[in-house]
Amino acid sequence: MKKCLSVSAVMIAAVLGGCAAQPLEDRLQPSAVKAAQQRGASELGCPAAAAEVLRKRAIEESQATGWYEAPRNAEYMVDVSGCGERTTYLVACSNFKSECKAGPVPTASGSGALGQLAEELQPDAIKAAQQRSLKDFSCSTMTPEVTRKQTIVEGATTGWGAEAPHRAVYVVTAKGCGKQTVYVVECDKLKKGCATADLQQTQTAPAFTKLTDELQPDAVQAAQQRGSEELQCPAARAEVSSKQAIDEGQTTGWYEFPYRAIYAITVSGCGKQTKYAVACNKKQDRCVAGSQGSK
Repeated sequence: MKKCLSVSAVMIAAVLGGCAAQPLEDRLQPSAVKAAQQRGASELGCPAAAAEVLRKRAIEESQATGWYEAPRNAEYMVDVSGCGERTTYLVACSNFKSECKAGPVPTASGSGALGQLAEELQPDAIKAAQQRSLKDFSCSTMTPEVTRKQTIVEGATTGWGAEAPHRAVYVVTAKGCGKQTVYVVECDKLKKGCATADLQQTQTAPAFTKLTDELQPDAVQAAQQRGSEELQCPAARAEVSSKQAIDEGQTTGWYEFPYRAIYAITVSGCGKQTKYAVACNKKQDRCVAGSQGSK
């Protein structure tokens, strides 16, 4: 009789025709449903509330060791209804810890707590743009104006659903001394700092264009995955409309090459369309798509 291989060898087993392993998201689904139903029953005041899975996915592990690492975490969108009430939860399950946690679904960008974060960090973004314009143009009267702002919704990397948002991106136009420029500013509440990228510079500097070209496939993939889920259209396609590398703050005395980039990407399909701002970090080997709206 064949024995099923360990989790670390699932891929080899599949190739060699060994025992078929049940997908992680299917295996953990009963626990996810239970976690959502229990929380929903308590919050809705309805012990008979029923839970239904709307969406599920396994969270791929970062492949950094040279050996394939199978997913250990899964994420679910679960609808709970009963007694005339209804709510939806984002449930994160950890196979390693054998437990699931149900939490609120992150709100759309620009509303609620996400909108508040963008407002909170905006003074820092304006200050960063002003300091950058003084450095670039030696003009103390340059006046920055925010023309667009957006909170970045963090991806699920801990196994417990989406991280609390802590970053926001701004498009800032600076004018003064007969000159004008446009910056993209990314602010991080946890790091208590902002980084600026000059749009014109990022379009021409080799180090910047190389980075944006290198990270673009991952950015497109992140946008397409999120877009196909939110539009409920597996055939949805992503198209990059603009991209910029982030010019890192030079604080060590040694020049730090850019390792982050931001992309504006439109995802369309099945008669629907939505737009994302995708932030990629080469050091973390990660891209996060934040929603800009749909129609």
